Amino acid sequence: MQEPSLEYINDLADGDQSFVLEITTLLKSEFPKDLKLFYKRLEENDLKGVASSIHKIKYKFGLLGLEEDVIIASTFENEVVKGS
Repeated sequence: MQEPSLEYINDLADGDQSFVLEITTLLKSEFPKDLKLFYKRLEENDLKGVASSIHKIKYKFGLLGLEEDVIIASTFENEVVKGS
């Protein structure tokens, strides 16, 4: 299993620790909401909404350096868009 990394966020912050704190706080706040919405849309069989949720979650994985998870999410997103 991959471990999240703040390397990318630290690079973006260029030494601004308040920026790092702001982004990590935002991620911690938004991710549970995004995941809850994903499951709701999945339960409702809202494929367009599911794809949108996956896209948002995938972006957060990227910020945390979870490259394998980004690939898995991208594959899943593409399959949902195709209707598979």
